Amino acid sequence: MMMRLSRSLALALALALSGGSAGAAGRPKGSKANLEEAQSRYQRARELYEENDFQAALVEFQRAYELAPSYRLLYNIAQVQYQLQDYASALGSFQRYLDEGGGELPAQRRDEVQREVDRLQARVATVRVTVNKPGAEISVDDVPVGTSPLRAPLQLNAGRRKLSAALSGFPPVTRVVDVAGRDSLDVSLEIAAPVASAAPAAPAPSPRSEAPRSAVDTRPEVVKAQRSTPWVPWIATGGLAVATGVTGVLALKASGDLKARRDTFGVSRADLDQASGRTRTLALTTDVLAGATLVAAGVSTWLTLREPQPAPSAGVQVGVGPGGVGVAGSF
Repeated sequence: MMMRLSRSLALALALALSGGSAGAAGRPKGSKANLEEAQSRYQRARELYEENDFQAALVEFQRAYELAPSYRLLYNIAQVQYQLQDYASALGSFQRYLDEGGGELPAQRRDEVQREVDRLQARVATVRVTVNKPGAEISVDDVPVGTSPLRAPLQLNAGRRKLSAALSGFPPVTRVVDVAGRDSLDVSLEIAAPVASAAPAAPAPSPRSEAPRSAVDTRPEVVKAQRSTPWVPWIATGGLAVATGVTGVLALKASGDLKARRDTFGVSRADLDQASGRTRTLALTTDVLAGATLVAAGVSTWLTLREPQPAPSAGVQVGVGPGGVGVAGSF
């Protein structure tokens, strides 16, 4: 496959640099600077492909196509998309390759690509998405694909797909569908009316004059309990978390040192045992501190969220009788 990529793209860029017909019909020829950058991106894409970094290679190939639009590059893009198991995108790129290549394609190459198209169609479903409101952004697996109404059906990879529509001022709507290869189905996304705004708050009641308190009956006032944050447990939790992070970093460093010693010729068994013991000790310490951090966090959370206890109230009652005056109260 790498041989195909190299020959195809090298030929496309060579034709473009020489002023040949490297682009689709009717497209303007790119500037020399763009063509040189396209060549540079091609070389970078090839290196990334050889390192199995297919996602980065795809981005570089696509940028090269933007700079030097040649139908030959679509063949390479489709091959990388196939490696990423994005069969729907690979199918679309192959179909564009056939359309833009037109009569320039040899019969053998056209037949070869057509076989790839037939094979990919067995892994792709056709889904017609409709939305009850125009202008909604439609997404597939959280990736925008257009706005309603869509001009053409979507080609989706077989599997479980999430379809969603979002329109400003309305709540988004989402549907999850399971599609198989060669499926053809319709999906309707119904955007509901916006949530009604909250009813205006009732006007405050007009103030009323309070009845004067009895001169001989002073009732205790209820003192509301106030919730206080237990700072000490949270500080301890933070300290344990910091200690866990420090020992974790040390454990990773010790593990790397142990690996380096194992890969170094001439290191004694005693040095290896010492490095191994240090790694195990730091790893165990990290696990213990992590557990203690979780426990401390749970205790701190419980202390923070528990129901506050009301503070004791104080009150005084005064009574007047025939024989004197009585005072009673609680403090």
